[in-house]
Amino acid sequence: MPYRDLSRIEQQNVLDTMRALRTRFGNWLTVERALPISHSQRVEMTEGRTEVSTTIAFRIAKLLEVSLHDVIQGIALPKPTCPHCGKVLAVSSDEGSAAR
Repeated sequence: MPYRDLSRIEQQNVLDTMRALRTRFGNWLTVERALPISHSQRVEMTEGRTEVSTTIAFRIAKLLEVSLHDVIQGIALPKPTCPHCGKVLAVSSDEGSAAR
């Protein structure tokens, strides 16, 4: 079994954060330029063909001005955030009052 820098869960958290960046920036090209990573590297990662590196996680943390720990633990994004598209979901006032 090969050695991994990040567990599968940590890699998924980094990918979820990348998807949120795509939503925030409007497209993948802007994300690729901001990190910076090549288009092919980004596609390989988001399609699951290669593992997410700690270098990419670090670049995301630096871009968001959060800690590396926050990115790999999945707490760099505001809650609730859609894990599929990265869009921050609105919480209705009914849900907020029901939780009290």
